[in-house]
This record gives sequence, structure tokens and C-alpha cells, in this order.
Amino acid sequence: MTKKKTRTRETVKVPTDQLRLGMHVSELDRPWLDTPFVFQGFPVHDQDDLTALKNICEYVYIDVLKSGRVNVDARSAMVGRTKPLQYAITTPVEDEIKQANTHYHRSYGEVERILHSAYNEETIQTEEIRRHIRECVNSIERNPSAMMWLTRIKSVDKYTAEHCLNVGILAIALGRHVGVGRKHMELLGLCGMLHDVGKMKVDQEILNKPERLTREEFEHMKLHVVHGRDILVKDASLPNEVISAAYNHHERQDGQGYPLGLNANTLNFYTKVVTIVDAYDAITSQRCYSKGNTSATALKILYENSGSQFDPKLVVKFIECIGIYPPGALVEMVAGEVGIVLSVNPENRLLPKVALLLDENKQPMQQRIVDLKAQRESQAETQHRIKTVLMDGSYGIDLSAFTAANINLGEANKFR
Repeated sequence: MTKKKTRTRETVKVPTDQLRLGMHVSELDRPWLDTPFVFQGFPVHDQDDLTALKNICEYVYIDVLKSGRVNVDARSAMVGRTKPLQYAITTPVEDEIKQANTHYHRSYGEVERILHSAYNEETIQTEEIRRHIRECVNSIERNPSAMMWLTRIKSVDKYTAEHCLNVGILAIALGRHVGVGRKHMELLGLCGMLHDVGKMKVDQEILNKPERLTREEFEHMKLHVVHGRDILVKDASLPNEVISAAYNHHERQDGQGYPLGLNANTLNFYTKVVTIVDAYDAITSQRCYSKGNTSATALKILYENSGSQFDPKLVVKFIECIGIYPPGALVEMVAGEVGIVLSVNPENRLLPKVALLLDENKQPMQQRIVDLKAQRESQAETQHRIKTVLMDGSYGIDLSAFTAANINLGEANKFR
């Protein structure tokens, strides 16, 4: 055990798997702004904070005097770190999708209402959206595949509200993957769903312009972060992290972003998460002025810009979270069939469950589910393999229609 003394306290270096409630954390093994903790030094009285510390950090420094009696094991010797805590998938995607769909659309309606209030210069109310966010967190905690699937259903004419909702959901999913507690996931969801509220105060013709923006128009569009801050700061119940995410989600790691050109060491965890998932959803969305890209292309862009535009550690975590074949992605198999990815096992991300819809000649076939992981484990004679990820909508496959046709089937016939 390593001890370090300061003028005011004695600290003990403790592996996070030895952390206990009641200990006072004075220092982390990484910058505070890379974590969801607001204060630099705090007593661990919250199970969510304890969970986040165990997942994000390998070790921390405990203030012995403020912690009172420290566990004897924490004073004795450093032990090997155990595997970080992980959320277990407790509900199959076939069962979760119906609940997820309900909460997704209720949340969408509330996001639309908030944006409408902002557009009409009315005071926004956030009590209801927070309730819906808690339900989204419940679904994502049980099985993130269902909600992540729904974020892939895009509508060009509903972009802003849909985008805000999707950013919130993806931020929650990344929080789950990193291993933060529920309160942090809920805050990530709130940051994401409100991050673009300021777009309601910019010129809507410029916002929806189908051509490339002029320099003057782009400068006008950049004001949406200022408008967002000004709208949200009027709600005294909103945490500062939500206001910061709205104001700073276009700042960059290298200090070349806007509105202030802030350096990475001033951006907090929540803003860094929103910045990444905001870019991912925008890249994969079809806009009035551009076609969307595949999830694989979006992840490649994020990775290539990690360190300059995005936090490199969180980009890697997000790539792990989304996976090469995310739920809802359209894929082509090696043999030529085309299908939709239903769910992905976190420990076998290259072997998802796929609903095959087109045969090798790209003709409609009776829907058939193939579980690539189960095939591999059973050494089945026919081994399906994915060749590539396709653009959403390829070969006329409509993810929205597929989802609607499957979520209301009887339990015995789901995804058959």
C-alpha cells in the first residue's frame, strides 16, 4: 500500500475493488473531468458513485482522517484488480423491444413538447422528461439492444427532436457500458435530450437548408449553443452538467471548437459523452442536405478524430458499446442473404443474432432468425457469417416497418 502525505491529510492508495461506502476519496488515478464526479474529493455515500468508481478507476486515494477507520485490507497490501463490474442482460431483446418502443415514443413526444416550448419562447418544463428518462434507463439497464435498435429508425422531417432523443439514449447506453450508476445514466440522458434545444432559436430556414451553409449562415448556426445555455439556465432545477453539455458539446479536445475554443482539460465527462454520441447520430442520419452513413463509417470517423476532436478513451468505449454490428443494422451475409441485426452479446460482438429477410438473390424470403454465436458453439454444418454492413434502407428494407411488424406479435411468434 502506497501512502502519500500532504500538509493537511494522509492518503492511502486503494484498489477500487476494495472501496467501501463511507470512505472519503481525495484523488483518482485519472483527471476528475474524465469521470462523472462533480467535486474533487467526496465521501462515498452513494452506491451509484461506488459502482462508477469501481468501473472507471483502477485505484483511488482515500483520505484516512476523513474516512475514519479504513478497512484493514486497504492498509495492508495492493491486490490484483478484479474485472470491473458489468451490467447483466436480464431480458431478451425479443421481450424488451415492446416496452422500449413504448418508452421511446413517449420520450419523443415529450422532447417535441420541450422543443415547441423553446421555439415559442415559453418556459420549458422538465419534470415529465425526467420520468421518461428513468424508464429509458430501466430498459437500457435490462438490455440496451432494444433502445439502441430504435435509434436507428430515422425520419428526415423530424430530425431535431429525434436526434435529441437518440443522443440521450446513446449517452445512457455508453454510461451503462462504462459502468456508471443509475443517477449518472439519468443525468447523461437529460444532457443528451436537451443538448440541442437552442436550435429552436436559430433561423429555421437556415437550420433546414438543403444546400451547404455559407460562412455567415454557419456562424449563425453556431449560436444555437448560446441559445441552448440561455434557455436551460432559466430552469433552476437543472444540474449545471446539463447546461454545460448544451453550451459546450461543439468544443474539441484540441481547443479548436466553439463557442469558446476550450481546452480538453476543461470539458467534463458528460459533455465529452454528448459530443461523441451527438456526432455519431448525426453522421448516421439522413438529413435534408446529406445522406446518412453506415454505423461502421461513423465509428471510423470518430476513431480517426479521437484525440483531436473527441476524447480518445471514450471513443474506444463507445466503439465497444456500439459494436461493429449494432442492433438494427442492415447486414449482408457472405452467402448473399440480407438481414437485420437483432441483438449482440457484449462478449461476442462479431456473432450477433440476425433476422434474414432476403435470400442470396436479394429476393424476399420467409423471415428466419440465425444466431451466429449459437451456430459457432454448436459447430453447425451451416455457418452464417456477416460480410458487410449496408446503408439503412438498402434493397428497400424499411427498419421502421420491420419493427412495427414484429413488436406486437405474440410471445411465441416474436421475430419468427
